[in-house]
Amino acid sequence: MTEALTQFISSAGWLAPLYYVGSFVITALLPIVPTPLVGALGGKAFGLFPAAAYGIFGLGLGAFISLNLARRIGRPLINRLVRPKTRARWEKLLGIQSVAVWGLLFLLLNLDFAVLLSGLTTLPLRKLWLAAMIARSPWLVASAWFGDVILVSDSVMWVALLLTLPILYGLNRLQPRIQSWLIRINGRIPPP
Repeated sequence: MTEALTQFISSAGWLAPLYYVGSFVITALLPIVPTPLVGALGGKAFGLFPAAAYGIFGLGLGAFISLNLARRIGRPLINRLVRPKTRARWEKLLGIQSVAVWGLLFLLLNLDFAVLLSGLTTLPLRKLWLAAMIARSPWLVASAWFGDVILVSDSVMWVALLLTLPILYGLNRLQPRIQSWLIRINGRIPPP
């Protein structure tokens, strides 16, 4: 599968970088496609440095569009569908009224869905965009490196994935601690 997608990107000629950047916009708007997969495919197709450069541009463009759509369409829609008292209770319950906490969530989760959700808050979009870019860029570079170095063949990819299973298991075991730490740190950071 990775061969077919990489071949599609590589065979696009001068349009390949545009397709690659566009795929980040698609992952931002349809958060079911994992961004690291797109970065890895770009790493395999372009190499580490071009994939990282194009990817950071695509990540920024996707986050910009996602945040603006969430704020300009999603928030008014939620305001119409949910009573103000209920909405205020949910916002207080979630308690994420700090750009720093959102940035930490972007770093830990690396999900386009988190960026989209942050756009529904009242926090400044510019700060949320910057937090998303700073927190998610290392993941993009790592996935482009993975694509450049590890995705050289399907057998190398499977070995690398099997070796990462213990890491994923350990992160899963740490998830309750990370969650309680986020709750504690969110209580200490005053809203802007």
